Amino acid sequence: MQPDIEPPMLLTKVAAVVTAFRPTSQLIESVSSLRRQLATVVVVDDGGGPGFDQIFDAAADAGAMVLRLEKNSGIASALNAGIDLARTKAVDYIITVDQDSLLSTDYVRRLVDAADSAAAAGVTPGLVSPARIHGNPVKTAGSKSGVPLGREPIQSGLLIPVSTLDKIGNFWDGLFIDLVDTEYYFRALDAGLPTVLADAEFDHSLGSFVDANIWGSNIRYQNRVLKVRIAASWRYYYIFRNRILVGRRYAKVHPVWIAGGLLLDLRHLLFVTVLAPGRSARLSSALRGLVDGVRGRSGKGHSS
Repeated sequence: MQPDIEPPMLLTKVAAVVTAFRPTSQLIESVSSLRRQLATVVVVDDGGGPGFDQIFDAAADAGAMVLRLEKNSGIASALNAGIDLARTKAVDYIITVDQDSLLSTDYVRRLVDAADSAAAAGVTPGLVSPARIHGNPVKTAGSKSGVPLGREPIQSGLLIPVSTLDKIGNFWDGLFIDLVDTEYYFRALDAGLPTVLADAEFDHSLGSFVDANIWGSNIRYQNRVLKVRIAASWRYYYIFRNRILVGRRYAKVHPVWIAGGLLLDLRHLLFVTVLAPGRSARLSSALRGLVDGVRGRSGKGHSS
């Protein structure tokens, strides 16, 4: 059953694309939240396999268009499939959302307003990102004609004008996962389409935290065990492989940013290797990613 929402309350020119892989019931809450703001919400099952029919059926009952892919093809492919379906509704913007993300009631409106304000100032927005994530300001890239600009945005909570898709295409599906948003940002920037910052906030966390540990002993500071943020071991394959693939494509135009990103990844890997368990699996995954990146291998890797 469709939610009881009056059409004037909906932003009919924006469609949400929510990617899902073996989701929890939080997906239903996310869809319900989006449907209170938007007329069109597309949920893409990225080939998570059997056992999730009830959740996807509930998402459809909450008002989503549900597209179920036969195999796990990665977040970029899932986004592209959802975007193509959403565009059949003749919208002007696509907002991409992770399965466990909840947007505030005025979030989409704020991003659309920022896009409209930028256009009125003579700045064509390539992407629109919130100015704050989890209470912290995002990286900025100065301003143009009074319009605040940002650097690499994260994919969840990102507003993409359809005109951007028309000009530079969809996401690079060969990346599978990780740096999908970074690559798209560079592609838009090189096409003269900057990322505009909106006066909005998005609550989003990356990775999980474990106790810092060296040789079986927890590391404490001021009577508290230190926490280290890590990703799943298999993700390090894609982090490092894709850093090389994206670097090969954009290093000539953006050498400082590409080199800086690689150094940050290496610093993080060193940090978690020293302080977090699962060291051998993580290092092995990262090494395979580096080798495949140098070889130019893309798509779903053998570490996933």
